[in-house]
Amino acid sequence: MKTLITTLLFLITTHMALSQQKIPKWFLENMEQSIGTWITDNSIYKNENEPFDQYGMDWKWGIGKQSITGNLYGLINGKKQGKFWEFRQYWDFTQNKGIVAQYGGDGTVGIGPMILKEGGQTEMIQEFISPDGKKSMHGHRSVINGNKFTSTSFDILSDETWKKRRSYTWYITKNEKTMDLGTFSISLAVKDIKASKGFYEKLGFTMIDGNLDQKWAILKNENSKIGLFQGMFPANTLTFTPKNARNIHDTAKKEGLTIIMPKGLDKKNGPASFMITDPDGNPILMDQH
Repeated sequence: MKTLITTLLFLITTHMALSQQKIPKWFLENMEQSIGTWITDNSIYKNENEPFDQYGMDWKWGIGKQSITGNLYGLINGKKQGKFWEFRQYWDFTQNKGIVAQYGGDGTVGIGPMILKEGGQTEMIQEFISPDGKKSMHGHRSVINGNKFTSTSFDILSDETWKKRRSYTWYITKNEKTMDLGTFSISLAVKDIKASKGFYEKLGFTMIDGNLDQKWAILKNENSKIGLFQGMFPANTLTFTPKNARNIHDTAKKEGLTIIMPKGLDKKNGPASFMITDPDGNPILMDQH
């Protein structure tokens, strides 16, 4: 019994320690950007043994949004023709590395780390083991840019030389995360920042961010959040904090909405924001921190 209790305490302590660690921002963004259905043209590689005119990938969140799962399949005339690979991408806290594992329909398993390179490119090096025990090394270099995803696969030879295999350009056709607007708050255009702060503090709000000398403050009361801004906004503004403002921007533009005050949208990653107005002229801010 003593041994069992000791083991349970060790497992609980280890789990609590790992749960307090955070997944790096770049890795979270990569998973967030991957969610959805991606399609690529395969006409250049199509042949009798590979009759697929397209390939598709579906990616979705795992439990607790700590990992993502995906699968790869062929398409003929837009119809799925079986599943070739299943994927799981997650952050391994014990190794402090991003990991991608994939499982083939024939029993082949590939696993290895994902690292971030310059220009937002990710690189994977995976060891594959087939059911007969044969091992091989393969690499991938990929870049996600909004609704476009480019990937190149390589064989990694015994002398560690990377030999190029194929390149694909994928386009998203179904994006489950596009309209995830994130947390909602309201940004108030106030006349006197100190007077407004004092008023909302009487309602139980507490200042959690801001600078009164710069005439702005963020206040919170349980799940309610408001922003006070003196001389910054022409009117009270509805504010959303999505994880991916770029995808929401692309969708809004596609729907014919007028975009104003764009900021940071020309960059692949990092903070980005823009504003739109509803039919009654109410401003809506999409602000990715």
